[in-house]
Amino acid sequence: MPFQHLPLWIQLGAFFLAVNAGMINVLGLVTVLHQSVSHMTGNVSVLAMSLVHWQSESILYLLLVTVCYVIGSFYSGVILGNSHFRLGRRYGVPLTLVAFFIFLCWFFLPYFPRYALLWACVAMGVQNAMVSHYKGTIIRTTHLSGVLTDLGLALGSRVRGLVVERRRVVLHLLILSGFLIGGLCASWMYPYLKLNSFLVPTALSLILSVVYWIIYFRYRRF
Repeated sequence: MPFQHLPLWIQLGAFFLAVNAGMINVLGLVTVLHQSVSHMTGNVSVLAMSLVHWQSESILYLLLVTVCYVIGSFYSGVILGNSHFRLGRRYGVPLTLVAFFIFLCWFFLPYFPRYALLWACVAMGVQNAMVSHYKGTIIRTTHLSGVLTDLGLALGSRVRGLVVERRRVVLHLLILSGFLIGGLCASWMYPYLKLNSFLVPTALSLILSVVYWIIYFRYRRF
């Protein structure tokens, strides 16, 4: 189904979710273990190498990272039923969970740095599974492989003279720029705030949750 109308608040929501993920992933990379938490492709590859060399501690940890991401997606599935975006679903609940899990990550990092990041993995699993489809388009806000693939496909289609939906391209560009901006923000603030930097995406997730609840109740009223 084509994008006939793409409300501004949906575009902004996708952008800020990508900002959130970009911040969290960079913070995972610059803290204790240089661990990616917003996407699992590289982690599963490292897990494969660890299995070959039988690095038991690394195997256990990477398995936990992967499982925690799946658990986060499980929470979204239980709360929302499926990942097709529809106004009227209670997306404020998983957004609040994202904020809570990032807060737990921040709280435990000084004491259990190796395993505190697992809460961030759960948070990213929740966020990524919240909205995976919108009118035929796959939307991922915690990693960019699909975004870059779709942008490349759109460019190739345009070169062939085919019609490309502008709003679809705009949505992917917003996610790409949001993830990059989130990473830039995290890289800039970490030298100043250190582990307290995790409180920034915590606050952003809470703000997004409040904004969505406002939109939700206005929608229900009308």
